[in-house]
Amino acid sequence: MDGTCDVLVRQSLHGERHLRSDGSSRLADGQKWHTYPAVSAGWNIKNEAFMQNVTWLDNLKLRVRYGQTSNQSVSPYKTLGLLNTRPYNFGDEYATGFYVSELPNSKLGWEYSETMNYGVDFGVLNGRMSGTLEYYVQNTKDVLLSVGLPATSGVSSFMGNIGETQNKGFELSLNGVILDDYNGWTWEAGVNLYANRNKLLSLASGQERDENNWWFVGSPIDVIYDYEKIGLWQEGDPHLAILEGKNGNPGMIRVKYTGTYDEQGNPTRKIGPEDRQILNPEADFQGGFNTRVAYKGFDLSIIGAFKSGGILNSTLYGASGYLNTMNARSGNNVKVDYWTPNNTDAKYPKPNGLQSGDNPKYGSTLGYFDASYLKIRTITLGYDLQQNWLKTAGIDKLRFYATVENPFVFFSPYTDESGMDPETNSYGDENVAVAGKRKSLIVGTNTPTTRNYLFGINLTF
Repeated sequence: MDGTCDVLVRQSLHGERHLRSDGSSRLADGQKWHTYPAVSAGWNIKNEAFMQNVTWLDNLKLRVRYGQTSNQSVSPYKTLGLLNTRPYNFGDEYATGFYVSELPNSKLGWEYSETMNYGVDFGVLNGRMSGTLEYYVQNTKDVLLSVGLPATSGVSSFMGNIGETQNKGFELSLNGVILDDYNGWTWEAGVNLYANRNKLLSLASGQERDENNWWFVGSPIDVIYDYEKIGLWQEGDPHLAILEGKNGNPGMIRVKYTGTYDEQGNPTRKIGPEDRQILNPEADFQGGFNTRVAYKGFDLSIIGAFKSGGILNSTLYGASGYLNTMNARSGNNVKVDYWTPNNTDAKYPKPNGLQSGDNPKYGSTLGYFDASYLKIRTITLGYDLQQNWLKTAGIDKLRFYATVENPFVFFSPYTDESGMDPETNSYGDENVAVAGKRKSLIVGTNTPTTRNYLFGINLTF
């Protein structure tokens, strides 16, 4: 049973104060309830006497807010753990055994966030332009996540409160009327831009690193922990035999080495797990835009989105899946530009080179792309029929329209490589042959975003 107790005190001119308690039966005894406050205040500067003569300014309001929110989004009975079945032969009998697949957690509690938010709302030129600027800092404590355990423990995971994270960033939204019935033309446009920086502040265990779960204090919580591809090995490279051993061969993936060098400039050891890098998948910034142009009965609307920087992880190209194994046993691999002695500037390694299991060694690095893109989501062209006979026929409105969804993608290295949409469609442990981290958003073998064409009529009586 879940419960809520809520107390609210509002002061309409200056702000409001809020106190709330939530309870959840999904959490452990002694951890079921959490109480958290909220307070907000605003100052509409435009209403002050000293602003009355500023005629070009319609609105200017400053806002500040502090509050807590909570999260108990775990499945029921996570405190009790989980058993799975395993069939086996016991003598002449067929039997079913049980084993612990998820550990219980008698201390599972609320995840809650404390947020400081600062905002400015403004409007100018008699409504021709308006906007909002927000800056926020959010500290989340007792983060609820599934904790993976090493295979030697005999149990795959447990649900726990793993530590503390911080998100901070800004959001900017602008809307404007560029043309307002100018000789029959109307043009409106809007854009929003935001950037977020995420950081893991602490782990409940007190450790600085949890390599099994890819958690590193001081780095984003959703990092990629893997080798960093810097090219392919070529004939005559002097350090190949040292870094990859006697089985290293030209055409295989070359990754970044972080070790030391001797007096002759040679690496002092082979490439190993200590050379894995903490790779940040977060975008530098991203956002969206919209515009609408109208002339008499016609109107054209365009909606788009963009992202700059970050890492896109595609398991269709990374060798954690089964579509880019680069070996002869697998048919229907994706078409790639692979290395041969006559094609040494290729991006992908030679087929049947040095492998790890069924995949090229370091093959997961093949799936990392620059996540930048500019995408048009929808284009709609419409016409409102405006004829006197419509009223006579009892029709209030008759509109014809045509829409195309996801027609164009620009500036996307992934689209240039694959022809596919760059927006993610899976979690890291879905639809791949070798499961990854669920917290990661990837492009997997789920249905990608498709291009659709729609034609329609809106009829209002």
